[in-house]
Amino acid sequence: MLIVENQQTTLTATLLSKLAQKNICTVFVDEKFMPSAINIPLYKNSRVSLVQKAQLKISKPKYNRLWKNIIIAKIKHQSFVLKKYRTSNALDGLWTRVVSADKTNTEALAANIYFPILFGKDFLRRDDNVTNAALNYGYSIIRSSIARYLIAYGLNPVFGIFHSSQVNNFNLADDFIEVFRPVIDEFVFNHAKNFGFKEKKELSSLLYEYNLFNIEENRKLSLDNAIKTLIASYQSFCLGKREDINIPIMI
Repeated sequence: MLIVENQQTTLTATLLSKLAQKNICTVFVDEKFMPSAINIPLYKNSRVSLVQKAQLKISKPKYNRLWKNIIIAKIKHQSFVLKKYRTSNALDGLWTRVVSADKTNTEALAANIYFPILFGKDFLRRDDNVTNAALNYGYSIIRSSIARYLIAYGLNPVFGIFHSSQVNNFNLADDFIEVFRPVIDEFVFNHAKNFGFKEKKELSSLLYEYNLFNIEENRKLSLDNAIKTLIASYQSFCLGKREDINIPIMI
């Protein structure tokens, strides 16, 4: 992944094309150093048509079950972070209340508990502060990696599991990022007070340095490989080769 932060940088179309051919995702940031655009490699997948047709045939009940499992994993990961850094059991067992499609919005309830405990009782996600800037930057890096693998596996990122905005080309990426947000939360908790170039570089490196655990294969994975594993399992799910997705867990 290449991150272009300097507003005076000039890149040629030839370079962007070569980066795409080498499967390198290019992220551009705005004047506030927040990611604003992504150049994603659209390199060939021999089964694009087959995979995307299969995507469109997934039933609503199956999507509802997937979204339930995604939210369960997200809340478990949030609980993991709270226990590790705040010795709090506030989210213990909350994931058992998640129903199909999270119709009772347990995700929102968990967030209302989670963020004030982790970042302080006055913290709000909509505030303009260094903590939120760091979170947004980190989330954008993960979203870019997810989007890259969606394309690599022939999936159409427009067709989400839960997210369905008509003006969002990456609804599916915004579904899968929920599982990995607490990884960024953990990093920001430890670095938000001084979020400069060094921390941005470390956030980018997090993709290859942070370990999660693949229960199905009983082995550790880098964050980037965990994302790849999840997306690969979703492709198999769409093609009818498995009944659920493989969500690596934080350790």
